[in-house]
Parts: sequence; structure tokens; C-alpha cells
Amino acid sequence: MRLNLEKLRVGRAKIFDALVAENIGVNVHHIPIHLHPYYRRTFGYREGDYPVAELFYQRALTLPLFPRMRQTDVEDVVEAVRKVIAYYAV
Repeated sequence: MRLNLEKLRVGRAKIFDALVAENIGVNVHHIPIHLHPYYRRTFGYREGDYPVAELFYQRALTLPLFPRMRQTDVEDVVEAVRKVIAYYAV
């Protein structure tokens, strides 16, 4: 899920925490490769080298998605996301 931070009063971390409080197993994935220690060390990459990748990373959350997810689980995720986003909307 990509957050439109301009329309929220808080950042990704607060949305993450609020969804966890709603018992939704969110996560953060897709760390830009140039920010991994190996690539920083080996190639000298730094923050700011790939601003588009970093912007996506700052806004992205991974929602639960797995083959045995029940319809009620899907509905719980949707309801929690709607609730949290509405609460923190500008």
C-alpha cells in the first residue's frame, strides 16, 4: 500500500503502529537496494542518490496477503485501513 502522506497528519510509522494496534500484520519491505549496507560499502551509495526509490520506500506498507487468507481476514484488513486513514486524514 502506498500512503499519500500529503493527505495525512502523520507519517508511515504512526500508520504502521495504528494498524498493528488494530491487529493487522503490516510490514515494511522493498528497502531501496542502494541503502543496504553491502551496496553502501561496496559502491559508495548514500541517501539521496535515488530519490524516487527513497520516496516510494517512505510511503510504502505491506499489507497481509497469503493463500489461506479468509474473506473475513480481508474484510478486517480493509476495515482497519479505512479506520486508520480516516482518523489521520488532514
